[in-house]
Order: sequence, then structure tokens, then C-alpha cells
Amino acid sequence: MVAEDVTGEVVGDTSARHYNGGDGDSKQSEYELSTLDGSIFDSDGSSIASSMSSAVRSNSSILSNVGNYKFEHDRRYHSYREGNWVLPNDQQEQDRMDIFHQMALLRMDDKLHLSPLENPRRILDIGTGTGIWAIEMAFKYPGARVIGTDLSPIQVSPPANCSFEVEDADSEWVYPTNNFDMIHTRQLLGGISDWRMFFEQAYAHARPGGWLELQETPPEPHNDGPTPPADLPFLRVFSLFTEASASTSRPFADQVSQFTSHMKAVGFVDVTSETRRLPLGTWPIDPVEKEIGRYNVLNFLEGMESYTLALFTRVLGMSAEQVRSLIDEAKKDVCNRKLRWYFDLVIVRGRKPYMDEVVST
Repeated sequence: MVAEDVTGEVVGDTSARHYNGGDGDSKQSEYELSTLDGSIFDSDGSSIASSMSSAVRSNSSILSNVGNYKFEHDRRYHSYREGNWVLPNDQQEQDRMDIFHQMALLRMDDKLHLSPLENPRRILDIGTGTGIWAIEMAFKYPGARVIGTDLSPIQVSPPANCSFEVEDADSEWVYPTNNFDMIHTRQLLGGISDWRMFFEQAYAHARPGGWLELQETPPEPHNDGPTPPADLPFLRVFSLFTEASASTSRPFADQVSQFTSHMKAVGFVDVTSETRRLPLGTWPIDPVEKEIGRYNVLNFLEGMESYTLALFTRVLGMSAEQVRSLIDEAKKDVCNRKLRWYFDLVIVRGRKPYMDEVVST
């Protein structure tokens, strides 16, 4: 049986705002404040209902301004927790996110997740972006309540068992503990300042037996051919990206190598890390990898400016014209079939033990 809709809820005393989805660039999403619907929570959901009145009062100014996006160098950025995410949220970036989703599905053999789920009741998608993963999970598991959170209310209208919230995963989570059968993230690097705290919160809010799965692409280009010249604009972009990112409180630098140790340290079991190759270009012989490579070219052609423009102008002091000129040169390297680039898709997952489970140390 599909859980009841929770459109319009405001939960907890921090930043969650529930809504049905918006239409991207054309209009601001409408918000409706109502009473707590405990159907998405366990029996302890009522324990946070008492804070609703103060939550509505404290969040009213945020609710009125969350759709007042910031425009910079002809790109549009989120306004809620301004600066916590350096990528834009405009239509160009939304298109890129959906391209990446299709590419990830190909790489994961048309699976939305690798964690073994059986009749999940509650699923949380952190950094949901356009909401496409959350919506497809809602269709796959019609008996589950799926919640997608993001800093931007850019999602389309979801099915009845899916809702979206404006939320910052880098802050204290507002949900009841022991609540979710699955917590999912994808491409969240650059959005978390304290990964250890993130894993602690994920562990606390996962249901015993529930899964946490992260799908990340570390910003490290690899080459399957002769060593390319070190002065290529494409490599220059990544060098500057690493430099600029390291100067922020939410670096994109490889945090993924520490994920498994963090997960084990906070209590997750059955922790695994799996790496799959994402070719950039049509150079692979394998037809599936060739198709993945086509998607990845589009991903990079659309996304290199998204990842660099704000970061390079704000942190490195470059002009927008300088950034775009460098990106135009780097795009030539992306389309050069002699340069056999590829990146890693790293899938890390782990399970919260059952209450009566004996965990070996």
C-alpha cells in the first residue's frame, strides 16, 4: 500500500521544507505549511511535532526567499545556504545531471542501486538534484515513501509516494533516528564539510538492517593510452580545480578513499567498495562502454563550466572570460579520440546491524 502524501510538511526545527516539485527555471515552487503527517516516520515521529510552530516561524523568511536564485556570470545558483554548493542549478546543469543519471544506469547494468533491498518502506536521497533517481525509486518501490533533499527546489512533480525537501545535508538532520531502509547519495563531493559527521548521521537515521550507498566520481582523470602532455588544457582545468577546491571548506579532492574506514568506524557492517570505469569518449571497443563514453562526453561538455566557473572566479580570482576560454580549449581535449580518458565510478555501501546482531570486531 502506498504511503499517504506528505505535501507541504515542515518537520523539525532546522531547514526541511516539503513540496511537490517545481518546473525548474520558469517559476518558483509553491510551498504550503501544514501539520505533521506521521505516516513517513516511525511511532516516534510525534516527538518532533511539538517543534513545528517554532519551525514555521523561524523558517518563514527562508521559505519566501528559497526561490530567489542568485545569478552570476549568466548562470543561476541556489540562494538557500548560499555558497555551500558551487555548481549552478539552471536548466543547463539540470540537463547535465540527467545525462549523468543515464550514464550511471548504463554503468550499473540498469540498476538504481547495488544494496540488497526487500520491500523498503522509507528511502532518503540526499542531494537529489533533479530528483530523477528518487522518482524512479518511487516507481520501482510503490510501497515505499521516497524523500529527496537538495539545496534547490528544481525538481519536477513526483509520484504520490515521493516528495522533495529543501535541506542541507551538511547540517543536523531533522528526521527520526532508525528510520530509513536506504540512504543514497550520488556526486555529493564538494557538498560536505565533515564526512565523518555525515556518516555518523547516516548511521543514526538508518533503520537497523538499512543500507547506506554512495556513488561518487573522484575528480581524477585516468588515461588508457600513452601518457598525455602535461600542459594539456584538460589537465590544467583539473589542476586548478584541485587547487581552488582545496581552499574551500567543502573540497572535491578525493574523500572517497576514506569512506569505507569512516563507515566501519561509525558502526556499519558488510561495507564494500566497488569501482567501475567511466570512459570519456567513444574509444572503447566494448559497445556498452562506447555508449557510456558518448554520455560522458556530453556530461563534460555541459559540465566543465558548471564545476569551474564559480570556483575559479571566486577563489582563484580569474575572470569569467578567462575561465570560459580555458574550458573551450579543454573541450577540444575531451573530443580528441586519441586521448583515451576515463574516470572511476566508486560505489560504497554498508549496512546498519540489526539490534540483536552480534558484530565481530
